[in-house]
Amino acid sequence: MKCFPPFRRWFLILWAMLACSASEARAVGIWHRDYASAMNEARAEGKKLLIVFTGTDWIEICAKFYDEILGDPAFIATVSPQFALLKLEYPKDNVMPREEAAQKAVLREAYRVRGFPTVVLTDAEGRPFGLNGYQPLQPKEYGDQILGILAVHEDNLAAVKESANLAGVDKAKALSRAIPDVPSALIARFYRAEMEAVLAADPDDVLKMAGPFRKLIAEADYSREIQKLARESKWDEMIAVTNRHIEGQKLEGESLQGALLNRAGFEKRAGQSDAATTTLRQIVAIDATSPPGEEAARLLKGGEGDAEAAEAPATTPARAQPVE
Repeated sequence: MKCFPPFRRWFLILWAMLACSASEARAVGIWHRDYASAMNEARAEGKKLLIVFTGTDWIEICAKFYDEILGDPAFIATVSPQFALLKLEYPKDNVMPREEAAQKAVLREAYRVRGFPTVVLTDAEGRPFGLNGYQPLQPKEYGDQILGILAVHEDNLAAVKESANLAGVDKAKALSRAIPDVPSALIARFYRAEMEAVLAADPDDVLKMAGPFRKLIAEADYSREIQKLARESKWDEMIAVTNRHIEGQKLEGESLQGALLNRAGFEKRAGQSDAATTTLRQIVAIDATSPPGEEAARLLKGGEGDAEAAEAPATTPARAQPVE
């Protein structure tokens, strides 16, 4: 058996340790920390984007998610050929450099992230086609689940391409597959053109998608108008626009609560604290157990009465399912 001098043995041990550390660093380094660099990789290499919204330094399940799954080489090896990986950390104290904080706030609102951890899968244009979260799976199992969502998305896109050779209801069915199974707020924000294409191909509404799709399009219009007014801090006009949206769309249930939660934020910004408190109580009275109801209750309990003015409606109306 070959023997090495003590110094040589320690050098070999150190080399092995450094090799392991380098391997781990490469695995961790695959995770981008800013949106631009991750998107550059996705576009340059023909990949999709996997975004993790998380708070590993203060939320136990987020730390567990990264330690047991996301940071594991088996997970990274499974998904990285298809996805650029982006991990966005949101510290408990929310103390970040101004530019970083602004970017993360925009992304969190754009993808309607309401809790951590949240996984969002998007194409190279930033359009979401799948959502996920922590699950007690092995790293490769979790990676395979992500690839399964991608496979469904790609099958749907293939069906959309075939729609060029179809007409009428058959064309509408194929086109509807371009609209992924994500929350309606994301459909309204990212898939307006696809909804309009389905409506144009099915003018008689055989598929019964006209009602839900037109409601989502109306929400997108409302969101766009609110964003424009917010840039000029026109809170009174935002309140009026929200009231017209509620009345015009005859909003009910959670959809109504979401719009009212927006209005409460605008009322607070307009200096109408009593009106904001009344609106929050109205939200709770509709349904205290829904997400908007719980948020309104939290604000009331904290004595805040100041839901932040949202840039887009937090509504979740039912979505028509594509007809198979």
